[in-house]
Amino acid sequence: MGIDKKRVVTTSSRGLSWLKEQEPQTVKDISRSIQALSLWDEPASFLIEKLISMKKDGYWETETPVNDTARSCIALSMGGNIQSESMRWLQDQQKDDNWNNNEIDTAYALMALGDGRIKNENGCEWLVRNYGVKWEHPGTTSLIITALEKQDKKKYEDFIKDRAEWLISKRQDGGWTYIATSNLVIQALLISGLDEQEIAPSISWLLGKQEGNGSWKDIISTTLSLISLKMCLDKFNSGSDQ
Repeated sequence: MGIDKKRVVTTSSRGLSWLKEQEPQTVKDISRSIQALSLWDEPASFLIEKLISMKKDGYWETETPVNDTARSCIALSMGGNIQSESMRWLQDQQKDDNWNNNEIDTAYALMALGDGRIKNENGCEWLVRNYGVKWEHPGTTSLIITALEKQDKKKYEDFIKDRAEWLISKRQDGGWTYIATSNLVIQALLISGLDEQEIAPSISWLLGKQEGNGSWKDIISTTLSLISLKMCLDKFNSGSDQ
């Protein structure tokens, strides 16, 4: 059974309507909103201006500056707005091949650099070398897969394939417990090369989690869901012209 493409488009339309009524305030919420709106070719200029205005001294000064600076760079790069100064800031934060001795920070930094076409082999090797049971969580593994795919998919092909199969083995009723986590997994699997039949149960699960108002509970879960659904349509050649 394949993916119900028409349902994906209809469900996404309702999600976008809800999202456009929101007023995101945090760097994380604004960045994810820009990503979702940009992917769906919806206006995001106001949010882009707002996000850029929140930058200070080349980065976004929050409780998690590496994560939020990386997320901001990822979101802005989707519209071709490469934040070169922020990319340099991210590179300067790398110590002993990683960022903050943290797998999440390192994965996000590598994603942002990858989107800016900046290769960072040391960071990738640090993730692969240190990957083990302590990082064997669906969300964490998905972020690592995505980082490696954006940096050098061919080089890390075997690792990505192995971890993608592990993620599938942890799927329950189509999802991975939480909506946000499940979206990170779906996105990693979509770019890892899985076919439509393998992804279909998770897309069906995700569609079924939409609430009556068009959202998936909150801004983060909604934007991640919209990103996953558009990536799905783009990958399987269905809704790009809808």
